[in-house]
Amino acid sequence: MRRILTAAIKLIAVREKIGHGVHTLENVTINFSLLIYQLLLGFQQSTKLTMMEIPSIFTPVDWSFAFYEGLNQHQDSTSRDKTYAELGCGNGWISIALAEKLSPLKVYGLDINPRAIKIAWINLYLNALDDNGLPVYDREGKTLLDRVEFHESDLLSYCIDNKIELDCIVGCIPQILNPNPEAISKIMTENSSEKFLYSLSNYCALQGFFEDQFGLGLIARAVEEGRAVIKPMGIMIFNIGGRPGQGVCERLFLRRGFHISKLWQTKIMQAADTDISALVEIEQNSPHPFEFFMDLVGDQSVSARTAQAYMKSGGRVSHALSVYSCQLHKPIQVKKLFEILKDGFNEISSSLDLSFDNDSVAAEKMAFLVYLASFLKENKSNPCEPPFGCLNFRNLVAEFMKSYYNIPSTSDNVAVFPSRAVAIEISLRLFSPALAIVDEHLTRHLPKQWLTSSAIEGRADCDRAKDTVLVIEVPRQSDLLIELIRKLKPQVVVTGMAKFEAITSAALVNILSATRDVGS
Repeated sequence: MRRILTAAIKLIAVREKIGHGVHTLENVTINFSLLIYQLLLGFQQSTKLTMMEIPSIFTPVDWSFAFYEGLNQHQDSTSRDKTYAELGCGNGWISIALAEKLSPLKVYGLDINPRAIKIAWINLYLNALDDNGLPVYDREGKTLLDRVEFHESDLLSYCIDNKIELDCIVGCIPQILNPNPEAISKIMTENSSEKFLYSLSNYCALQGFFEDQFGLGLIARAVEEGRAVIKPMGIMIFNIGGRPGQGVCERLFLRRGFHISKLWQTKIMQAADTDISALVEIEQNSPHPFEFFMDLVGDQSVSARTAQAYMKSGGRVSHALSVYSCQLHKPIQVKKLFEILKDGFNEISSSLDLSFDNDSVAAEKMAFLVYLASFLKENKSNPCEPPFGCLNFRNLVAEFMKSYYNIPSTSDNVAVFPSRAVAIEISLRLFSPALAIVDEHLTRHLPKQWLTSSAIEGRADCDRAKDTVLVIEVPRQSDLLIELIRKLKPQVVVTGMAKFEAITSAALVNILSATRDVGS
């Protein structure tokens, strides 16, 4: 095959050269249904790949070149013993180029399109053998056939089913919902029409994730599947079209427990044969506009609806394209948490937000979430706990207060409530004071009738309805609060502390002194 192809290329006289930065395609079209070209990559175009393509494989040239450019920005000096997977490998050129450049242990090229996998295998042999059909060996005595495999796979299903752990997952996969949802649900075979297989590579279906509304549902599923098979220090690299806006794109990774870095960003023209009507429909039912641009230079964005109208009138629009690298923030804890939640806790798993601004807070919260998830899994029916909450948890809180704040407390001093608002309301009902003064920041969820009395609540002759507590809202500032305590003489005081006053204990000591003086 390799020798026949070499001879065919030499005999064909017509060659169309297409330049794209440091990349060059030398195209040869055979019978208008098969494209053979040479792809020149690397510094001074030193790497040459011979590639074959067929119409049923969607190959967005701008996307794939920008993605490869982003991959080149990721510096990895220890790639030789690592295992890679490429999602949506298409005709396989990026998987082959990665193997050629990095010499990794293995690259798995994965694609849901069965015809794409056949072409990818052919391309692998075209580049693993020389013009005489003999293996081309690298410095380690291996060929590309030793380093690369291609498999039909719905995202990472091949790696999951075969329990393959990965060091790096890369992906350039569809990010626009199919305008014909029924078509994508058809049974796919290698004999499916070229139009159907091309559509399968170009569009995605609803995946059941929040990000579906932005066309990023398939990326979200890839990230969640990747979280299960990536090694603790592994990295995932994805090509993300900036149509939903940078904030939405980055949030996809952050809320799933990853920290991210942007490897590459550019603008590319929107593919003329891609129908963006699904984005227009999403935009009409959402307050969030998509971001398109009327050229490659300007920063003024237009909506999907405007972009569609402009395209139908013969105009061309562009959108941002970014390559993101993401790595698990607390890998051991995050992987353990979702391993626990994968059976029977899907709703909890999909609604968790694991984005943290503070590393110390992240460490505490992740440890607690793992403990809580383990407890819920092991205790299908929760035991009846004391009214003031789980004794073990109260002991932990008491020890925390003692260790970090030098407050001599025991479990008897700790009560557990569903929320702060519930704690305040139940405490006031329990004490049933004639008058309570409550920090104005903490009264939002109290019963309305508690806050609407026009009587002077401190008077003994004040009539009160049953189950009603008379509450006055007060400022948090300590000097004003103390003045109100002395004047109103409430039975209960509920307050927070302003940040600038919480630095020292002076304000708290003064408040406690004032409450002691009036008997609160």
